Amino acid sequence: MTNRRCTTLLLAALLCAGTCAQAAPPAAPAAPAAPAAEVIGTIQNLQGTVSIVRGGATLSATVGTPLYRGDQVRTGKPGAVGIVLGDDTTISAGSSSELALNDYIFDPNNGKFALVVRMLKGTFSYITGQIGKLAPDTVKVRTPDATIATRGTKVLIEVKE
Repeated sequence: MTNRRCTTLLLAALLCAGTCAQAAPPAAPAAPAAPAAEVIGTIQNLQGTVSIVRGGATLSATVGTPLYRGDQVRTGKPGAVGIVLGDDTTISAGSSSELALNDYIFDPNNGKFALVVRMLKGTFSYITGQIGKLAPDTVKVRTPDATIATRGTKVLIEVKE
């Protein structure tokens, strides 16, 4: 299989995962969190191995697992995950990927917004939600080498080790 065909198939799979993440109904929570923590999103779909590093503990993710500020999400090989945040931002990650949900504030009643996601390694699809539409300057998608400013769009990112 050619590199171009592999890249095309990978991008198609990530876009499909992102679409599935948007369309999947919410499910019951599956992993515990600190009582004072606020849920910022959920795992909407997954394939293969997906884990969450939270407060030094590694948890197995399932559909419906709540996500909190500071969580790291990792996919195995094989593995893929679709995440939907509270403002309808969707993030899909392919096999052998790792991302950190560094900051998240969605408080439209008080005009407070922030979204900082660090894509550490792997392949990702990011689709802007309400934060990106209402306060695009508060959205930061970071990689080890760059910070990407989004302006209400879709972004495909590959971070090599």
